[in-house]
Amino acid sequence: MAHSICTSGASGKLACFQRLWRTLLAPDTDPRTRLERLFEHETAEFDLECAFLSHIDPENQTERFEVAHGSHGSLRPGTTVPLSEAYCRKTIADPEGTLAISDAPAEGWKDDPAYETFGLRSYLGTTVSVDEELYGTLCFASTASREDPIRDEEKVIVEMHCRWVEYVLTVWDGASIRGPHADAVEESAVSQGAIDSMMDALGTRTRREVLLSLLGDTDEVSLATLERRSDGKNGRIRLHHVALPKLASAGYVEWNRGSGAVSEGPRFSQVEPLVRSVEEYHRGFPG
Repeated sequence: MAHSICTSGASGKLACFQRLWRTLLAPDTDPRTRLERLFEHETAEFDLECAFLSHIDPENQTERFEVAHGSHGSLRPGTTVPLSEAYCRKTIADPEGTLAISDAPAEGWKDDPAYETFGLRSYLGTTVSVDEELYGTLCFASTASREDPIRDEEKVIVEMHCRWVEYVLTVWDGASIRGPHADAVEESAVSQGAIDSMMDALGTRTRREVLLSLLGDTDEVSLATLERRSDGKNGRIRLHHVALPKLASAGYVEWNRGSGAVSEGPRFSQVEPLVRSVEEYHRGFPG
């Protein structure tokens, strides 16, 4: 069974994102708990029974499971295993940083130490990096083969989850995921109203295009550039009279009507992780 995002229409995909964002940005909930809730839901979506966030020590060639979900006896928080016995050694060596295995014996993994040690017949994992340095992996796996082969789109979805984990590890230096509590959580909690505002900001293609345009190397984008990306005359009207005023009012962009420059607003950093998730989605689901 493939992830529902792969088989849903446009409205269904947006609903999936809304659910994910409500989980990952839940106010008054520490990031570790948010990740555990994500694992609980997404293991069912991927039709894989367990999930984990690991930390890899390249010098000692070990892997330590930091957050884990599922009943697999060897995948428990705090457990350290030799990297040579884990699928993750292949994940971090993969040029794309993501590895998918739908049926390990059928795909030539039967004699691999990872299969022999953990008995995992299906696996979907991606590399986690912090400050451009390897941190570990984010993975979903099962002792049963996946009935439907893992799709490229599902690889993109787990990479999107990884971007959120990397963001949290960067902002909170990993403490709120590795440990049970973190003072910074209360300071950085996002209100339900803010979550609704961010969802609304990303609810139309025009507004998404504006926010996505601010993820590049430049600090601002010209109105003329945004107009060229608009869908005809009606698209330009929506850009001028709805999208830009709404995003500016929410504080996500600043719009200089005189120069036509659109730049990051004072609250852009709040919505940026979600915008990057949308960018990741578009890479894997072109068009």
